[in-house]
Amino acid sequence: MRLFKKGETKRKLSDSEKAELAKRAYELGFEVGYYKHSELGWVSERYSALESVAKDAGLLELVSENYRMGKEAGTKDRERDIKLGVSKKEQIRKKHAFEALSFIRSEEKDFIHLKSGFSPFQEKNENVMSMLQHPSVTDLPSLVEISRSLERPQMLNGFKLLIPKE
Repeated sequence: MRLFKKGETKRKLSDSEKAELAKRAYELGFEVGYYKHSELGWVSERYSALESVAKDAGLLELVSENYRMGKEAGTKDRERDIKLGVSKKEQIRKKHAFEALSFIRSEEKDFIHLKSGFSPFQEKNENVMSMLQHPSVTDLPSLVEISRSLERPQMLNGFKLLIPKE
């Protein structure tokens, strides 16, 4: 009995609007997959907004499929970037270091036929340049070394004459 029920009308979307809806679902999924965002907070709000628009147009499958594909692609790209050691911070740091310390060595100047009587700044001031260098991701700080109190006492090794050399 449909006397008081509202008739179901599907909203018509143009091809460009469908493409935009699919693109936004893919980008949201990619961001969730790449950056490992939780799907509870702002992600669920955006996804439910996309779902409501898709439900009105009858394109719920399109949105869910593009979201899933984007999430998988984001996860794959994240794993690839981790294996390659790519990170935005590292790229920005290298870019700034290159801009700040772009020196041309004297051999390169000779090759370009620009001879000057000045020695390069890098070779002259090694101490200053060492302060400007940043540690890489895998370098441990010097404060994290194993303390002497955690090492095995030498007394437990026994007499030195009785222990074979290793």
